[in-house]
Amino acid sequence: MPSIYLAGKISSGDWRHDLLGWQLRGAWEHDDDTPSRSWPVIKKGVLDTFDYIGPYFISDDHGCGHGPGTHGCGADGCVPCYSYENLPKRSQVRELCLTAIDTADIVFAWLDDVTAYGTLVEIGYARGRGKNVVVAAPELPHTFEDLSGHGLGIPDGPTNDLWFAFSCATRTLTAQTPREALQQVVNLFPNLESPIEEAFWAAYLQIAPPELNALKPQHPVFGGRYRIDFALPDKKFGIELDGYSWHSSPEAFTRDRARQRELELEGWRIARFSGSEVTKDASDCVRQAAALVARI
Repeated sequence: MPSIYLAGKISSGDWRHDLLGWQLRGAWEHDDDTPSRSWPVIKKGVLDTFDYIGPYFISDDHGCGHGPGTHGCGADGCVPCYSYENLPKRSQVRELCLTAIDTADIVFAWLDDVTAYGTLVEIGYARGRGKNVVVAAPELPHTFEDLSGHGLGIPDGPTNDLWFAFSCATRTLTAQTPREALQQVVNLFPNLESPIEEAFWAAYLQIAPPELNALKPQHPVFGGRYRIDFALPDKKFGIELDGYSWHSSPEAFTRDRARQRELELEGWRIARFSGSEVTKDASDCVRQAAALVARI
């Protein structure tokens, strides 16, 4: 199951608690109010799909741990619920966050607040570590290209000052709430059947060629009798990956050709890549598929 780190502005009872509910409260604590040294993993905690690996917070009904610069762990000028000398210091909190990002398959950032300074660091760190970085907000920032022909006027918008962080994402999304955005993320990271499919999909997400925009994995055809590994249904263009273990027998060879003929009679065009091609250079396979679509 893919693991996910949820970056974004931290506040008491924030959107992460809406997603994880009771599972998040108290997950990073011992009975003596002293947190454990490492963060736990909440299996399938996010939309019953992604393993949640961070960030975690100190549960505190007074909100003492959620000040402007505490990152969910520290006193903030009110009567503390805990003996705060037991809490990790800022350097430890930083290392916990970065360690969680190191282990994440996906780093998702809800970036709708210009004071989310820690989130900016997390996005940059995740990009530098080669992670799948998805940044979402109710509105995406305008780019410099958007301003051409507008004189010196700069469009208003809550995220415009954050364009640099958005440009570091491998995917940007718009949604009204983090939950809605994460439901889109579920479609970006499907459960695939083989390592070569996972490699091809990862390369597709990284390159994001416009010709393959809205590529669908495991697309059913003929009422579900067949599934095409990856497809652009509107264009009737499919991509099949032929792993040796699944396609090497005489029966599989015959079945594959019969299915291909049936698809072609229905107007589909199928690009086939061997498993060894994908293993050697998945990115090149993605680029070739995009070039084929561009020729159609």
